[in-house]
Amino acid sequence: MKVLVTGGAGFKGCVVVETLLAEGHDVTVFDIFRYGEAAAICLIRAGARVVRGDVTRVDQLSSEVPRHDAVVHLAALVGFPACDSEPVRADDTNIGGTRNVISCLRSDQLLVYASTGSVYGRVQGLCTEDTPTAPLTRYGCTKLSGERLAVAFGGVGLRFATVFGVSPCMRFDLMPNAFVYRAIHIGWMTLYQPNDRRSFVHVNDAASSYGFALQNYDRMAGHVFNVGDASLNLTKQEVADAVCEQFPMRVINADVETDPDQRNYDVSFAKINRLGFRAATAFDASLAAVGAAARVATSERWRFTA
Repeated sequence: MKVLVTGGAGFKGCVVVETLLAEGHDVTVFDIFRYGEAAAICLIRAGARVVRGDVTRVDQLSSEVPRHDAVVHLAALVGFPACDSEPVRADDTNIGGTRNVISCLRSDQLLVYASTGSVYGRVQGLCTEDTPTAPLTRYGCTKLSGERLAVAFGGVGLRFATVFGVSPCMRFDLMPNAFVYRAIHIGWMTLYQPNDRRSFVHVNDAASSYGFALQNYDRMAGHVFNVGDASLNLTKQEVADAVCEQFPMRVINADVETDPDQRNYDVSFAKINRLGFRAATAFDASLAAVGAAARVATSERWRFTA
């Protein structure tokens, strides 16, 4: 299958492209290279075709989208800090960019959209795909708007837990990656709301879900699916403890901040599990790999949060 991956040179996108190539797909990356071209060069070596392009430019999309059987739409301004600091860009990219991609699609092309658990907002009890969406941040709101456009087209919406792990376009501003980085380079951290629950998914498993959606498109089209692993519904304290077992550091619990998304709940992944998708990457081994990456990531370009 010929697959266009928008945002394919980002943290998750790189691994998605590598995974799709390994599955035998013909992959083109469409990206603005916000974080540099090094990851794109790695993807070219892996066999991908790479195009510099911006999803806010429908004229650029119109020459690429029709050439493919499917579009995996990842391109977005990701996370509430980035969206709050650039609100116009967030709207233009996350909503307008999705609208532009869809405007270039034929009815026979497949669309898999990268959504987020941030669309839920505050949740009481177990979070399922039937839980009402009520995002509390601009990031969540823009991604929900894009998701609705994608699903209305007939595409698949994948609502991801917090993604972590190692990628050619590395990020250390994602928990647990951030915790590992602090353990190695700083030796202590302040942990707020330690008993709040979060859901996580390794980047390799997140990447595999896109190929799974393409293979099972007839069963998934027009629907949304939570993507993660029930065993990785963890408290922040449990994540910190797991990190400290491998990378000892001092953890100070203090009420210094609150989560804008107000995430404090477990997420059900039963809907996609019933179709046969399972996350497979072990948490402890994943932390070890992040640690290896963190040891060589010493320049100031690495941003992280406590």
